[in-house]
Order: sequence, then structure tokens, then C-alpha cells
Amino acid sequence: MAQPAATIDQPPAQQRQPLQRRSAKRIALRVMADAMAVSSALFLSSFIYFELLGRVPAARFDLGSVVITSFAYALLTGIATPVHILLFYLYGLYEPRQVLGPINEFKQVFHGVIAGTVLIFLADSFFRLNLARGWVLLTAVSGLVVVGGERLFVRKMLHFLRRRGGDMTRMIVLGTNHEARTVARTLERETWLGYRIVGFVDDRSDVGEEIMKGCPVLGSTSDIGDLVHEHSATLVLVAASAFDATRLNRIIWELQDADVDLQITSGTIDLMASRMVVQSVAGVPLLYVRRSGMDKSQRTVKRSLDIVGAALGILLLSPFLAAFSLWIRKDSPGPTIFKQLRVGQDGERFACWKFRTMVQDAEQRRGELEQLSEGPGLLFKLKKDPRITHTGHFLRRFSLDELPQLWNVLRGEMSLVGPRPALPSEAEQYDDWIRNRLNVKPGMTGLWQVSGRTDTTFADYVRYDLFYIQNWSLSLDLWILWRTFRAVATAEGAH
Repeated sequence: MAQPAATIDQPPAQQRQPLQRRSAKRIALRVMADAMAVSSALFLSSFIYFELLGRVPAARFDLGSVVITSFAYALLTGIATPVHILLFYLYGLYEPRQVLGPINEFKQVFHGVIAGTVLIFLADSFFRLNLARGWVLLTAVSGLVVVGGERLFVRKMLHFLRRRGGDMTRMIVLGTNHEARTVARTLERETWLGYRIVGFVDDRSDVGEEIMKGCPVLGSTSDIGDLVHEHSATLVLVAASAFDATRLNRIIWELQDADVDLQITSGTIDLMASRMVVQSVAGVPLLYVRRSGMDKSQRTVKRSLDIVGAALGILLLSPFLAAFSLWIRKDSPGPTIFKQLRVGQDGERFACWKFRTMVQDAEQRRGELEQLSEGPGLLFKLKKDPRITHTGHFLRRFSLDELPQLWNVLRGEMSLVGPRPALPSEAEQYDDWIRNRLNVKPGMTGLWQVSGRTDTTFADYVRYDLFYIQNWSLSLDLWILWRTFRAVATAEGAH
């Protein structure tokens, strides 16, 4: 069996901590952090309600002839904290192999805190504790704030650590087809997840062939058990579309006793997990895929968000828009606004507005620069475009040149969020698959722009846009808008 490439950081296999022990430590630390957060939230509620607001404690515990009121709420805190931890466990917050997004994590925290509040009300009614109802409601609010804040802090700390090479998951990818490469490339790019791909395993590729930079083919699937041990892998990711059912089942059996986690893709990379549900039909596990697309009410909600957002944006940013206009005029001769023909929904063409960031004859000079394009696929991009003005460099760095498109949004030609509006010359080269981008209104920002922007490939560009169309939701739009704000504030990925 061929030796791995020298570029791979490979710790001795015998030093790797068993996964079960590693998971137990992680869970214990999360439980301790959550317990501290819950107890802090309950004590904070008591301090605010009884000290700051000056309310008198009403709870009383009868112990024969002794009535205790002073420590009633402190005692209740000691009882309620482990109850909340149990509820968090029941709501899946301590699943060792589950990677929760921030929204789903907060949803489960919300459910756990509300369930804990309901139990306090039930205990108050059943045991006649005569608890202050205001205090109980305050515990729910403080619980959401403190526990949610603690979870967010831990998440950010883990992201910080992983981006610097700590808390890594060493992963072997089974398969070298399009799905395997796309998933691997996506996971590697999202460094905050902490995945380090040590190599690929496939029966149809030559050992040593480099699939991604620094990630060669390590061997065939018949060697998977030895490869896991040799490279100290903690996760094996199988691209389902790369193997037939018989080989896939054998791989699962071969890894049955290995100290490694196993994940299998769904066979599609264009659907959100929330649209797929695993169902057992006649003992066969099947993926049920919920229907996609916007109905009339959802289109109304999206259009309402566009109108309100664009109107507020124009109103609040009008002083800056005026200042940028004067700066552009002063910096170079030519109009303030650059209008360019773009292709919108269903192939309709419209004039897309932007602040002018290039010299006046930029379009005429494009032909001589076409061969230097650094953009993905059909997109024309130059990181150091000689046609960009001094003002244009600043506006492009923070994506401020796009602000006039708020007028396009108000007119209904564009949306705040959607696929990038294509040039007619680009749209003419679309095949039937890529042409699905034209099923919705183009957007000022989109999933592609907040997922690496010009650092991604053309295949990623298309995939992100089609993924957005397939999986649209209001929460997805709001998430993209938030990520756009972050990207603009940090000039992330802009050229």
C-alpha cells in the first residue's frame, strides 16, 4: 500500500484518544457550562425581581412546624438546574455526533427553557409553593438570554480554535466523483467546522493521485480499516453516489468495529436537510423530500420585505448616497450612475443601476482584457482591473457600488436576496440546467456572495444559486442579509 503524501500532518495512531472518551469529555464540559448558565439565570432572576424591583418573596416550604421562606428560591434553583439539563438532553443538545446550526441550536435551547418554565409552574400548582408568577416568567427570559449567550460564546470560541488548527476532526473521504469533491471542498472551505481532510479512498483512482491540494488518494476501499488506523482518522465520509449499494453495505460492515465515526451523504448536494426526512417503508430507509418553491403568500412576504428594506435603505442611506455621488464626480469625468443591461426573472432584461467605479470608456476597453479574466467560468473578473478609479476601489472593497440597486428592488426588477443578475452575453451561454437561475428575481446579494464570493469556482457559483432557489425560506433570506452585512463590514472576499 502506498505511503501518504509528506504534506499531510499525521500524528501517531496510538496517541489518538478513543472517540467515546473524547465525546464523553465534550458532553461533560457542555453540561457543566449549561448548568452554570441555568443556575446563573435563575439567581439573576431572583436578584432582579426581589432586589432591584423590591418584590417580597412569596414562596414558602412547610417542614412540620418550621416554615422556610428565605432560602426557598435558592433551593428551587438547585432543583431546577439539573431538571433543565435533563430537558436539554431530551431535546438533543448533547448529541455527540450532531452538528447544529446556530438557529437550530437556539430553537432547542428555547424548547428546553420553556419546558423548564412550564415544569416550575406545574410544581408550584401541585406542591402549592405560592411562587411569585413574575419571578417564574422572568426566569424564562433570563434563561433564554443567559443560556443562549453561553451557547453562542462557546460556539464562537470553538470556531476561533478550529480556524487556528485546534479541535480538528481528521476525515477520510470515500469516493472521488463530483459529489465527493464538492462536499470535501465545501467542508474544507468552512474552516470553523474543524474538518481536516487527510485524503481520499477510491477503487477507480490511482493511489497518490492528488484530488485536492494536499489530499491524495490513500488507497482502495478494501484497505479502509488499515487506512483509518494509519492516518488516525476520526471520521469517514462516504459519497453515496460514488458506490453501488452492495459496495456501500460492505464498507459499513468493514467499519463496524473501527473506532471512527461514519457519515454518508444523501446523494444530492442541492437540498437542505430541513427538506429531507428519513422514513422507513417496508423496512427500507427512504428519504422523503418536501416540495419546494414559493407559494403566493410566500411571494407576498418576500416582496413586502423587499419594499420595506429598499425604502428604509434609501431613506437612511441618502446622505451617504449623495456624498458618494459627489466623490465620484470629483474623482473622474463621467456620470455618477452606471447603467448596465442585465437579465432578470424569466429572461426579462432591465437596466441595473450601480455607482460608476470605472473610467468612462471601461466597456470599450473590456475586449482587450477578456483573456486576463480571473472570474469563475463565464464571469468576467479581474482582481487588479486597471479601469477602476480611486473612488471605485473604495466602493468595491465594501460593495457600496451596489447600493443604487435599491431602486431596482423598489421597481420590482430585483430582490434584496437572489441569484446574481447575469449579463445577456452570459445568459446566452446557459444550458438548460443553469437557466433555472432565471426562475426567480435576481438579488442585490445572495448565497454565493456570502459563501466565498470570487474565491469560489463557477460550479460553486451555479450550485449556490440553484440551492437557494430550491430551498428558499424567509429565515434563509434573513440569514443571507446578516452574512452580507458582516461581509461588507469586513470587506470579506471583495475585489
